[in-house]
Amino acid sequence: MERDDVWNGAEETRGTFSGTTAILVNGASFALTPGTPFKETVLGYAKDAGFGKFRIFLNNEEIKPSQAPEMLSEGDRVEIRPYDVAGF
Repeated sequence: MERDDVWNGAEETRGTFSGTTAILVNGASFALTPGTPFKETVLGYAKDAGFGKFRIFLNNEEIKPSQAPEMLSEGDRVEIRPYDVAGF
């Protein structure tokens, strides 16, 4: 059985980025260090936010787990948004 290529949400809150390389979660912006492992970092912030399923945007483009870079780059802006299930 093949798994869907989705990030494994909660209520969505919007905010703005602060800093050059940053992550936005539940309306709060956190500085990130370039060269940090991307998936490990994103999953840690998602877990801390209590998200089960979520969507990831890298530099304003939604990405799937298979599209994630290995490391964060200078100037990357990452946003974690809760996954909305249609009909719920």
